[in-house]
Amino acid sequence: MKNILDLRFIIGAFFAVVGIVLIGYALISRSADGHQMNMYGGAVYLVFGLLMLILWFFFPSRIQE
Repeated sequence: MKNILDLRFIIGAFFAVVGIVLIGYALISRSADGHQMNMYGGAVYLVFGLLMLILWFFFPSRIQE
């Protein structure tokens, strides 16, 4: 059984959500300059969040409860 309180899940979910929000904001407000940085930052956040979620899903913690 997966432990939802594992820090890899919490950190991964947080960074994935923030990455999606930043990418969405960059796509919606394309008219102004400087929003391209939100796209790159959001992509990095999303990749890091997904990596943490993959680590949480495929490599369970070895600590016994």
